Amino acid sequence: MPLLDDHLEQISSSAKSIGELEFPAPKIFTNALLGSHEITTLIRDTEPHERALFSLDPNVTKGPTSNNEYSHGSVYGSDRISHGRKSIYATGPPVKQSAVARVLGPDMLYEIRQTSGSAARGKSVVNVEVLLRGAEKLCEVYDVEGATDKIATIRRRHQALSGSVTEYQELVLQQQSKLSRFNTGAGYGIADDGVEGGSLDTGVAPARAFTETDIQTEEAEIRELEARKKALEERVYGMEKDLEGLLR
Repeated sequence: MPLLDDHLEQISSSAKSIGELEFPAPKIFTNALLGSHEITTLIRDTEPHERALFSLDPNVTKGPTSNNEYSHGSVYGSDRISHGRKSIYATGPPVKQSAVARVLGPDMLYEIRQTSGSAARGKSVVNVEVLLRGAEKLCEVYDVEGATDKIATIRRRHQALSGSVTEYQELVLQQQSKLSRFNTGAGYGIADDGVEGGSLDTGVAPARAFTETDIQTEEAEIRELEARKKALEERVYGMEKDLEGLLR
């Protein structure tokens, strides 16, 4: 004990001297570090959509449930229970959702991922309307100057281009049908069976209604229509890329 007395006395003296030291009172930032206040309340008055950028979804902090199954309604589900046994995914940390994911919701996010995945696989079936609705939903929470007008403009352009593509597709089909009839002789007034619609027994040869130049002209028109259709499809694809960039 005599050996410890010196050490205990030194410790008591040090503790007493530390207790007598003067420290400044804690300020607002010190309280922020020690407390659980939201950082946005310490900077200035913020809007709800601004606070959402610095907040986490409270659902991700909950423990794993016993019957959580993965579906398109729970895009971020990472817990899985099967026949009373926990899989390795149930022990992982919760996935943090971004502010955009929370605003869009699981259903909208699933639709966007589906259409974006189809485009990435080269299927060219991007649903522009889904992307536009997602952009509008984001603008309702976080207003971006000029974004609403741009979305409306893109929607009108897409509708106009979609109608033009359909119109040109119908024209191409009509021209191809006419060209097919010209090549088979139906366009020259020659009857198929030699009896109905024709007068082969009169000895008068039917007049040639179309020449080779006419056929070449029709083929040129078909090529021109197909080129216009391709140009419109490229413009629609460019609009889809712009929308994907806007949602990011």
